[in-house]
Amino acid sequence: MKSDLPEGTITNDGVVEKDGKLIPFSKRIVEVEATETDGSTKKLQMLATPDGKGGVHLEELDVPVSVMTPAKKEEHKMLSWDEEQLILLRASCAPTATDPEFKKLLYLSQTWQLDPMLREIWLVKFGSSPAQIYAGRDGFLKIAHRSGHFDGMKTVVHFDEEGKPVSATCTVWRNDMTHPFESNVLFNEYTTGQNLWKTKPSVMIGKVAESVALRKAFSVAGLYSPEEMG
Repeated sequence: MKSDLPEGTITNDGVVEKDGKLIPFSKRIVEVEATETDGSTKKLQMLATPDGKGGVHLEELDVPVSVMTPAKKEEHKMLSWDEEQLILLRASCAPTATDPEFKKLLYLSQTWQLDPMLREIWLVKFGSSPAQIYAGRDGFLKIAHRSGHFDGMKTVVHFDEEGKPVSATCTVWRNDMTHPFESNVLFNEYTTGQNLWKTKPSVMIGKVAESVALRKAFSVAGLYSPEEMG
């Protein structure tokens, strides 16, 4: 339904927006212009509520508030490469990959909009073994932020009596769902006992929990973090 009335006009059906659309409301904060006894005008914030009789009840707010508008999903330019960029990309990020493996890297990069040159997604290949393609925890976070529905994340690492990490729990919230997504991962199922797993074990198991939870919350399929794969 549209209206020819000016933006901000309150009607029985709602409030008129810029494009003339009527936005229904149960309660809504609006700004109105009031005329003082001396002829001057000032803007007041009012709480508009339907009165049930076809009209609207306006109540002045004692404390100014910010009128919030829904967050808009960010528009992102799709990843694409010209011929010269593809040559650079292959030489820098997949020098030993076969043609099908390189094409898979490009496919996953475009599917999840992760940039190989920024190491948001990368290819690992040893000798003649099949290549593995990974994304890091930060890559999954980028996917979450881009969706417009990421509403926070909490990670807790659990320790034993000796202060060694035993497990980690990560909870991810979305602003369009009523229940959060949670992952709980066990340290002994993922640790390699080498490199960062030896020097920063709690950080590593935390990253695993976060990667699992983010993939679950934002339906990331076919792509894993190296920490998850051991």
